[in-house]
Amino acid sequence: MTRSIVSMLLGTFVLRISTAITGVMLVFLIDQMTRNRGTGPGAISLLTGGFYTTELTGAIVFGVLADRYGRKVIMLLGPLFGGVAVFMTGLTTHLPVLFVTRLLEGSSTAASIPSTLGFIAAETAHDEGLRGRVVSLFELVSLGGMLAAGPALAGVLWDHFGRPAFFLNCGFYAVALGLYAYGVHEVPQDRRAEIQAPVVARTKTVSEFSRYMRIATNRKVLLFAPTWLAINAVLGLWALQAPLLLKGNIYDPSQFLMRGISAQTIGFGTAGLALVFGSGILFWGMVYARFRRTTLIMMGVGAFGAMALDVLAINHLGDSSTPLLLGLGLVAVVALFVMSGATPAALGLLADVSEGFEEDRSAIMGLYSVFLGVGQVIGAIVGGIAATWKGIDGLVVATALLLAVGLAALVNLRSREVVVPDSQPEPTSGAAQTASR
Repeated sequence: MTRSIVSMLLGTFVLRISTAITGVMLVFLIDQMTRNRGTGPGAISLLTGGFYTTELTGAIVFGVLADRYGRKVIMLLGPLFGGVAVFMTGLTTHLPVLFVTRLLEGSSTAASIPSTLGFIAAETAHDEGLRGRVVSLFELVSLGGMLAAGPALAGVLWDHFGRPAFFLNCGFYAVALGLYAYGVHEVPQDRRAEIQAPVVARTKTVSEFSRYMRIATNRKVLLFAPTWLAINAVLGLWALQAPLLLKGNIYDPSQFLMRGISAQTIGFGTAGLALVFGSGILFWGMVYARFRRTTLIMMGVGAFGAMALDVLAINHLGDSSTPLLLGLGLVAVVALFVMSGATPAALGLLADVSEGFEEDRSAIMGLYSVFLGVGQVIGAIVGGIAATWKGIDGLVVATALLLAVGLAALVNLRSREVVVPDSQPEPTSGAAQTASR
């Protein structure tokens, strides 16, 4: 593994920490602003919708720009946008201004993900085993920063400093910027020569749009999109609404998980879950090459469903028996471990597809952000409605509906993956290897 890959992974980890700190502390700020008014879930949905709308639209633009002008220069925009956003967040409690900061934070992610994933796809094109390890590590550092280190630090910072903690978070963005600037080498050479010469012939907006549409409408991408959207929607609705509900913004004595929990407990609880999830990512990354991508994703969808039922049981049986609660907790740990295999498999599937688009790797990998953004917007909207309706129970119902859609699409993708050979003009060795498993 090269120094550039290591620096990119470390930079991504720090950037995800800073993004998570901003996001989680924003939830606590909204809770402070809306407590006992019942408007918290709606405000969170609005702000999150702005974040992911910017991410999904920006990913298209930044993916194309990364392929044309260099992945590193676009990579650097991520921490720059994020630093400005968090500084502005610390200055205001006005919802319209906070909405603008979420647009900036969305742009940060939109710039960083296509450029880093395009970098990974190019650097690992020669070695599927290395690709499996690197995409798993990318997911691990991303989720470790977003779901473990970031939330844990956010709870501590908020409890000790309150709103000024937003300014302290600027330091994390600065560290990420340094790692990208001084540790990552310039765009891999597979694209550099072409960028320098015939760029003029490709400057027309219509041409670039048609190229991107050809990428986005690739058969494999279209078959996979509904499942990945559903998975991201489920992740989004829980990540966005659960902390607010657990903290007691809407109090419901009939639901065990909605009676009020401290910010620090929520942070460290999330960190514990992320540790299990990260361990699973490492395990599935080691055995990545032995499975078809759809096998790992299908296992993940099944585990998502088991996890939702387990949360429903905890929510209504949590008071009845300590041994029962511990048993349900163990089920949740196992389900979470199995769930973790879906994310590197999905990322690997896109990387396989990118082998047919060597000149546009960042653009094709930017679809990861597009699916993530659309899924999270769906999750924000559905989660806001479900949380206002029935709290934690509402999130479980919404999860079941979304997973049903995702599973139906996945069954279709799997049948075509096995039975129908790829007839696209851009077949890939990676995709052929996947279909053979």
